[in-house]
Amino acid sequence: RVKSELVGEEVVPEDFGGDSPFVGVSSKTGQGIDELLEQVLLQAEVLELKAPVESLAKGLVIEAKLDKGRGPVATVLVQSGTLKRGDVVLAGSTYGRVRAMLDEDGKATAEAGPSIPVEIQGLTEVPQAGDEFMVLADERRARE
Repeated sequence: RVKSELVGEEVVPEDFGGDSPFVGVSSKTGQGIDELLEQVLLQAEVLELKAPVESLAKGLVIEAKLDKGRGPVATVLVQSGTLKRGDVVLAGSTYGRVRAMLDEDGKATAEAGPSIPVEIQGLTEVPQAGDEFMVLADERRARE
């Protein structure tokens, strides 16, 4: 049924002669997850999907909170470029210098590239989830 509906939206599965791979998965049993990940990697390779890493970082704020001991903390997902400790970040209407950066395991890290989520500290206020963030050349530009 789902395949038929997608054909109506011009997303044609390989089974029907199209070029879109479909993988059946189950969230309950985990069945098909490995095959899905393989297909995602294969498609990324075939389509040559690559994000620039040698530029200033840009991405999204996934979640943010005010931590009593650490101040404003934001979990961000880098979409392009490389985010480094010490970078000046503008996130929505707030800004700051990245004082500390933690990876998904809570370990300190010096930088994060595309598709890497990290928790950053050093913002002046708590940004909103969904805000875009970008690295700026200096703090004076961020204040403007």
